[in-house]
Amino acid sequence: MSIRPNKQELTNKKTTVIGGLTCSRHHILKGVHCFKRSEPLSETSENPDRCDKQSHDAPATGRKRERAAQASNRGDVPSIGNTQPGTTPETGLLTEVTRKAMATEFAILLPPQSLEAVELAVTTLERLDDIEQTLTIYNEDSEVSRINRTANEKPIPASTSTFQLIERALQWSQRTRGAFDITAGPLVKAWGFTDRSGRKPTSDEVQAALAKVGYQHLQLDRDQQTIQFGLPEMSINLGGIGKGDALDQIANELRRGGLDDFLLHGGNSSVLAAGDQTANSGLGWAVGIAHPTKPNRRLAGIWLRNQALATSGSGKQFFHHRGKRYGHVIDPRTGFPAGDLASLTIITDSAADADACGTGLFVSGTDEIETLCTEPWFPNTVLIRHGKRQDEVEISCLGEIEWADPPVDQPTP
Repeated sequence: MSIRPNKQELTNKKTTVIGGLTCSRHHILKGVHCFKRSEPLSETSENPDRCDKQSHDAPATGRKRERAAQASNRGDVPSIGNTQPGTTPETGLLTEVTRKAMATEFAILLPPQSLEAVELAVTTLERLDDIEQTLTIYNEDSEVSRINRTANEKPIPASTSTFQLIERALQWSQRTRGAFDITAGPLVKAWGFTDRSGRKPTSDEVQAALAKVGYQHLQLDRDQQTIQFGLPEMSINLGGIGKGDALDQIANELRRGGLDDFLLHGGNSSVLAAGDQTANSGLGWAVGIAHPTKPNRRLAGIWLRNQALATSGSGKQFFHHRGKRYGHVIDPRTGFPAGDLASLTIITDSAADADACGTGLFVSGTDEIETLCTEPWFPNTVLIRHGKRQDEVEISCLGEIEWADPPVDQPTP
């Protein structure tokens, strides 16, 4: 069956906005949408500003900008924009194919030159069901659940893809000095974030959870491709890297199918851009960074081409206890919520690496980041700090950032 946007058959027209992109949404088929481009991100972005290797602070915009569409339940989601400088309102259509998986919505955005690939996009997204079935901890028949049930007793064989993903996760645990840890599930549960309830545990409860946590106690045998736990009641949860891995797998499948130009995102917080939104432009895709506590406000836009981006923060998943705010990102080394940043966005070649590294660096906080940024693996990073006033933020960056829409000064009240 061929599924293609047809201007003569579009119905239920609805106007919305994605990042810097004003769109006309036409419901063609469930999970398949068509978008019409309106205006460029920035009049001055033909020569995008670059942030050099040294960090610099610049207050971000405080004025209301274009609204972000389909914001997830996280406060750190970036708005997604896809426009090119100098284009006209009638340049073309974007087609979006969506599918719900891993407790979020995944999407493939196709530019006009990739319109023939809609069927490939629909078929490829169906693979998410198999990926989720392998990695989820919420299905007792999944591979990860099977490992969690018996790896305390003996080495458990793992599939090649799962074993390699666990190895990659441990690499990021080592790089971030334990700030990223796939064994931190007991702490997340103790703080009530597993079921999104939110509660402050007692000191004894935190210590009891910490006794089950520690990536260094995971015993991997590469020759036998097995995993064993070195602590009682230990378990793993690949949620912090699994969504990015799913994006990488989907992207590889699309490329094998002959597709070069597309944008993927999982819940908006993890993004992978391939090729160009405008054919042969060499610019890539413009991806917006949202305000950490006001997801409908876009702070800036980044050109992303054949790279992945992930944003970490605790803008919406939090609770208050006796006047103090506790976010959902837990430091697995201390057992308490961590992060002195409002949000953090990183750019890498792999979506799985972006997810794991972004989480680890957000947990690490400003002081550790200043030390880690000299490491050869350290990615291009955008840091957003809380300002002095409510909802005011300051933006700085480490590495080279190619701005499609640079952050601008906030107006003085």
